[in-house]
Amino acid sequence: MYLEIYLYPVLEENKEQFLKINREAERIYKEYGAIESETYTAASIQPEYGCSGMVSAVELRESEVLMLEINSYHNKVHHSQVLEKVDNDEQIEELYNQMTKVIDVSRTVRGEFGLS
Repeated sequence: MYLEIYLYPVLEENKEQFLKINREAERIYKEYGAIESETYTAASIQPEYGCSGMVSAVELRESEVLMLEINSYHNKVHHSQVLEKVDNDEQIEELYNQMTKVIDVSRTVRGEFGLS
């Protein structure tokens, strides 16, 4: 299993538009072979059980909520194959342009994780 994870700070007033754009992108990722692509709203990001909270990973400003996107693939090769197709999709470019009007992409945190 191989995961691509995004943490997005989203203004509460832009949350529905963000989700609308992301759900369309999720459909495209799955169309090109992603096992799963889902977006979640943070329920708890405060420190707990002796751990730092996710609140320390992304600076949230007033009226912002933290959103998490997880895309799943079989492995790194599968991830690369799917992303090559996604990156060439004209709809993704349009969705990205819409997204830049809803969130500050430069504040998004991204990572890839594979099974050890």
